[in-house]
Amino acid sequence: MEKKFKAVDKSELEDFDTECRACGLDPKEFELSEHDYIEIPRDSFMFTFNAKLTVTRKNISKTYLTGNATHWVADFSDDLRKGVFS
Repeated sequence: MEKKFKAVDKSELEDFDTECRACGLDPKEFELSEHDYIEIPRDSFMFTFNAKLTVTRKNISKTYLTGNATHWVADFSDDLRKGVFS
């Protein structure tokens, strides 16, 4: 069963998979856990949202901000290249 996220969209998950594979890693080795989801009303037609996404591999975890105007996949990619999850 596919995990449902509120602040992480399908294209971000596809980018996550791509970044893992580019570093020679299987995306299935990682556990993604979304938490601290908050909706912030701006007016009657719009709202922003933020959450945190914790990525874990082999007992190594890192938490990224997700939601509007975030770039967690780029931050994750930088961490992969730095060897954070090795």
